[in-house]
Amino acid sequence: IKQLEEANFTSIEKIKEAFSVKQLTKEFYNEIQNWYAWALKELNKQKAYYPGGKDEENLIRLITRLIFVWFLKEKNLIPKEIFDEKSLENIVKDFKISDNYYNAILQNLFFATLNRYPEDRKFAIEGNYPENREHFGVKTLYRYSGKLKISKKEFIKLLEPVPFINGGLFECLDRDKDYIDGFSRNEKKRAKLPDYLFFSEEKEEDLTFFYGTNKKAKVKGLIHILKEYNFTADESSPIDVEVSLDPELLGHIFENLLASFNPETQTTARKATGSYYTPKEIVEFMVDEALIHYFMNKTEIEEEKIRQLLSYEEKQPLTEEEKIKVITAIDELKIIDPAVGSGAFPMGILHKLVHILHKLDPENKLWKEKQVQRLEKLKQEAYLIQDIKTREEIIKDIEKQKEELEKAFENEIDYARKLFLIENSIYGVDIQPIAIQIAKLRFFLSLLIDQKVDRNQKNYGILPLPNLETKFVAANTLIGLEKPQQLSFKSPKISQLEEEYKDLMKRYFSASNRRQKKRLQEKAKKIREEIVNELKSNGWGDEITEKILNFDIFDQLSSADWFDPEWMFGITDGFDIVIANPPYISTKGINSKYKKILKEQYGFADDLYNHFYFKGFQLLKEKGILSYISSKTFWTIQTKQNLRQLLLKNKILKIVDTANPFLSAMVDTGVIIAKKEKNTNENYTITFLDFNKQKEYKVSVEVYKNIVNNVFFEP
Repeated sequence: IKQLEEANFTSIEKIKEAFSVKQLTKEFYNEIQNWYAWALKELNKQKAYYPGGKDEENLIRLITRLIFVWFLKEKNLIPKEIFDEKSLENIVKDFKISDNYYNAILQNLFFATLNRYPEDRKFAIEGNYPENREHFGVKTLYRYSGKLKISKKEFIKLLEPVPFINGGLFECLDRDKDYIDGFSRNEKKRAKLPDYLFFSEEKEEDLTFFYGTNKKAKVKGLIHILKEYNFTADESSPIDVEVSLDPELLGHIFENLLASFNPETQTTARKATGSYYTPKEIVEFMVDEALIHYFMNKTEIEEEKIRQLLSYEEKQPLTEEEKIKVITAIDELKIIDPAVGSGAFPMGILHKLVHILHKLDPENKLWKEKQVQRLEKLKQEAYLIQDIKTREEIIKDIEKQKEELEKAFENEIDYARKLFLIENSIYGVDIQPIAIQIAKLRFFLSLLIDQKVDRNQKNYGILPLPNLETKFVAANTLIGLEKPQQLSFKSPKISQLEEEYKDLMKRYFSASNRRQKKRLQEKAKKIREEIVNELKSNGWGDEITEKILNFDIFDQLSSADWFDPEWMFGITDGFDIVIANPPYISTKGINSKYKKILKEQYGFADDLYNHFYFKGFQLLKEKGILSYISSKTFWTIQTKQNLRQLLLKNKILKIVDTANPFLSAMVDTGVIIAKKEKNTNENYTITFLDFNKQKEYKVSVEVYKNIVNNVFFEP
């Protein structure tokens, strides 16, 4: 209202614009980014403190956790008192004039409440370290009773209505001597964020250091920012029906935040006031095109029917036989985003597949049948395992998964659709660990909103979220493991160990307590050691085996300077869809050492997006679909002739001119939809589309062949 009065809005159009979802997203993001810059400034001035450095990552992680908590609050699963200033005066000592709120309330909420079942919550035995070591290193127990005005018993009672969440988002990242979260009784290791960062009234702050130009901006406490916006658990449909922040829109906000952190886009993103995220229309277009061609390949159903199926029309166009074919194709689908960022494309795929299942299988009968069949197949395979202890352990775990499957299908109807699509079909890789954190957050939120709350049930009816460490990995996608060519044959022992390792990855997805996770991690480490010893005895070198040994996919702090879909995801035969918005880092931004590695592995060193195209085709199965949005400089630049020829060696389905949809990014983009289909000699037709003008025309591939070697290639 204040903004409307100040702007003196007089027309309904301007009022609508002020309250549009786009405007809301932009306003919220600007407030969050200003807070992020302000908090960073306080850390730089040492008015705040994280023990392990990495202040930017820590702040983004804090924002992701707190926003997830805000959605829990909207489902009445978090007590409102812990965000209410009057209540907090009676709960936290020296509230608003200390750094007690972050430790006593938020850290205890994150690590010892959301990460532990209600009946198991208690305080660590307190006392000076190193004299008192009894609970040293146990990061799921309450701390900081000295910062509270209420008793330990009252505090546990206050947070009793909060469910156990799991999923790793609230796992404390402190390890041995490496303190990241700073959830510690040791003053030197404790994170310290002053209360005013959460509850300050609006004030002006000089943020020139962050934005690169003279800039004074209004900032306020993070809790105050969150309180001013309406959050909803309903993910936005193609038509915006409610002016509120939903999980999908928050994804855009995190893409922007990621851009301001990413060295590649940092300067531009911090100066920009527009959007840096991939527009929803582009995401949906790329997702639809990839799925349409995938379904056509797998089912041989005509294109018109598939397009109607993906549309938002209520009519379902398929026969019973075709319906079974499509659901089977969904169940068998494997997609990867090799530059996942905040997860926009995998999330777009998830939403569209849920939409299709809703149309084809409204009661989830067929989808449930597929998941039961999958577990039965795993059980039959387990009976063939010779080691009795291993066999019994796996069968017992499968029986537990069957129980969890039943609970999943008793939940809100979309929950089981999403859960098993995430488990079986969706993968992502990014070089930035914090991007992986954000991508996982979006999937956690998507699962959370489809959970039924029942106060009479264990954990209030909330099913613990899955562990996504085996679905989203921090790694350098472009650099593969240099496996010895002459040693591609694996011994039976290695094959057996690899199968055991894959089984552990499957089981880890649904592990729901710290003890179970730790047991699986220890077993996985032992198997990795055995695999490495076997590989060495088979002639594999130390460098490659050390990489395999040292990468622990179950540890969310793990990151690798290499990527291999077999070792990281258990995928040996490629993906059905590779979809991405690869980074636009130019040759100038690549250091000489990295250029040398790229040249060794690809035969050339160029702008990174060019390499991502080559990697994308490597990752695909035969007849798999590539759906990329990238800089369109390869249309006109001579040095990108190799990319034009790569596309020609496969089958180009669509070339789309999207101009500059990112508003803040100083680059024109294009979308390529292509099929991995080597040495095709057919004279097919390529569709060219001007996305903004929605003008489409078709050209024979022969015409494309005649001009592909030219310097100037304008579709």
